[in-house]
Amino acid sequence: MSNERMYSMAIQIEETLEYLTDTILAHKEDLAMTITEQQNNTYSNLKNLTNTLIPLRVELVTLYAEALSLEPVQREEKIQKWGLETGRKCAELGISLDAMLKEVPHYRNAIGELIKEEALKKQYSLEKFYEILSVLDQAVNDVVYFFCLPFVEVQTNNLKASQEQMLEMSVPVVPVDNGIAVLPLVGTIDTHRAKLVIEESLTQCLALNIEEFVIDLSGVAMVDTFVAQKLFQVMDSLKLIGVKPKISGISPEMAQTIVQLGLDFKEVPSYATLKSALREIGFERRMN
Repeated sequence: MSNERMYSMAIQIEETLEYLTDTILAHKEDLAMTITEQQNNTYSNLKNLTNTLIPLRVELVTLYAEALSLEPVQREEKIQKWGLETGRKCAELGISLDAMLKEVPHYRNAIGELIKEEALKKQYSLEKFYEILSVLDQAVNDVVYFFCLPFVEVQTNNLKASQEQMLEMSVPVVPVDNGIAVLPLVGTIDTHRAKLVIEESLTQCLALNIEEFVIDLSGVAMVDTFVAQKLFQVMDSLKLIGVKPKISGISPEMAQTIVQLGLDFKEVPSYATLKSALREIGFERRMN
């Protein structure tokens, strides 16, 4: 194919895309209403949001129409701006991503049908018709990608908040008597949880006026270098605020690890069981 013919075809495609942009824009309200009716039939809960969603759907039809006649870089920039803003708005409204993604084929079908009608009317060549649909498909793909990003962000933030709540629950400072509290630790202690152990121990001991504080390690599977060092740090911090720290539930393996690390726990009373630690404090006598 000669350069002249290729240039001529490019001009024709450009003119055709501009014409289709104007044609779709002329029908944008009708297309948005058709999509709204289809979605409301599938998702009845969206009916209450009809007045909010129709303008957004008109915007999206407009975006698809304008995308046909934009250069690739301009098209992506415009779609990115719309996708991020609208995706965030829909996520804040509590609309499910599932419902929004299932709306995508409605746009593709409705706009594609309009393009097909114009192609038949104007007798577009198969090559030209394919070129037009390729531009539309790329625009649809870009919209889906950028629209999904805010939903992923919201889900990530929600997951992070849930994890924070779970971590707080994993450091339960339990008052057992006036001035006496226990922190029963269970499972694995990682960096984040170790930091929380220190923060919660200090905060709760001050808030509850704790004098005797027992950290029970019976449920901790393993004490490595990191955990042992953090325990040492907790004990020192507690003593600085006037709390008498104690450790219970240290297994022979844990004791061996602590000794090998050269950490000095001599000034911190340790006990084989939580019961023996509380008995030493005098908890049983106070309860009788």
